[in-house]
Amino acid sequence: MHPTQADIEALLCYQAQLYPNGVAIKTYTLQEGSLWPDYETVVSAFYQEAGRDCWIDVNYRPTADHLLSAPDTIAQATLPQLQSLLTYCVRGERFCDGHWAAMIERGHVQRILSRLAAFA
Repeated sequence: MHPTQADIEALLCYQAQLYPNGVAIKTYTLQEGSLWPDYETVVSAFYQEAGRDCWIDVNYRPTADHLLSAPDTIAQATLPQLQSLLTYCVRGERFCDGHWAAMIERGHVQRILSRLAAFA
């Protein structure tokens, strides 16, 4: 399954919400006594959208690892490579609490969305 223009636009609408004035929002809070992040609604909504079937790449690791090791390469990523990156961003929370926040706060999601705009 390939993302449509509507799928791309649905993700792009989150860029301004996650990065108002180009700066990452506060993505979560920690409730007293909790060990896990309580994500802001917009963060959860973004990752729910990014986790739709059209964005999933079951063989995402090699591509995502390579691109994230040299973040400047994201600016030239192909649409399939962006799918790999989005899959990495979405799935990482299963293995590491706070992964979603790190992907936003370190600017990875911003770079992915900026590149994705070229396909809109």
